[in-house]
Amino acid sequence: MKRLDRILAVLDPTADSQPGLEKAAQLAQKFGARVELFVCDFDPALTGRPFFDTDGLRRLRDDFISERTQWMEQKARQIGDRGIATETHIHWDNPLYRGIVRRVEESSPDLVVKDTHYHSAIRRTLLSNTDWNLIRTCPAPLLLAKAEPWSEPPRLLAALDPGHAGDTPASLDHQILDYGEMLAKRLGGELHAVHAFFPAALLAAVTGMAGIPSVAGVSSAEIIDGERKRIARELDEILDAHELSGDRMHLLQGAAVQVLPRLASDMAVDILVMGGVSRSRLKELFIGSTAEHIIDRIACDVLVVKTDDFAEKLSD
Repeated sequence: MKRLDRILAVLDPTADSQPGLEKAAQLAQKFGARVELFVCDFDPALTGRPFFDTDGLRRLRDDFISERTQWMEQKARQIGDRGIATETHIHWDNPLYRGIVRRVEESSPDLVVKDTHYHSAIRRTLLSNTDWNLIRTCPAPLLLAKAEPWSEPPRLLAALDPGHAGDTPASLDHQILDYGEMLAKRLGGELHAVHAFFPAALLAAVTGMAGIPSVAGVSSAEIIDGERKRIARELDEILDAHELSGDRMHLLQGAAVQVLPRLASDMAVDILVMGGVSRSRLKELFIGSTAEHIIDRIACDVLVVKTDDFAEKLSD
């Protein structure tokens, strides 16, 4: 049973609004969770090189951190007035994502919430270098929150992929559904699931010149239909362990980078739940096969769920 007792809300003191903090507060009220407001900041102008770190610079740093702390404590009082247990913490660290990950390792939150910014279909989502690095290295589930508030009730979409590279068979899909079901239940929302399959590689493997099937008497349509049925059986096995009904499972043909944003828009999805798999040695993270392109094109919030052994593999 997944739990949500501690939420780490990463704040940006330079931003006018804090949609991530508001969504962290909403979740805290629904789950009875504690929220830690966290600021990681750094100003190179206040960091002297070796032998130049003077008392004056240290005082300026202390003043800078004090101002940030006062600002953060004001935000904490605002959500504390709503009956939410809060605490605050600040790190002087650079780069930003490393400071956030260090705090995650220290406090072991059940969820990290951070703002990210979606502008338009042309400008797309402006994920910072910090966002990308958190997606790849943050060991806790990561909610990238957009400015748009959640609907009442919200709609969630779980992106499943039985073929996750490096994943124990279907374990990540179960994790994704566990989180989706947990959030949908507490928020009073509706959960759907989707898998996009793109049979181009399969067709290339079994066809010869000019797309003519190398197996006599088998058409491309039959090959695609067979692949669809195979994937559907795998998805049915996954769904058997969950409360999600089959009519809320969407098996769609096409590239995920096009299918997922389109479906999320058509369904007015508020939260897309995706999975992350760490690959040892290279320390890379796969979020599906085309996640970076998907997150760049999607207007809703994205919750990145990690495998249980994510941190272990990341340290290999």
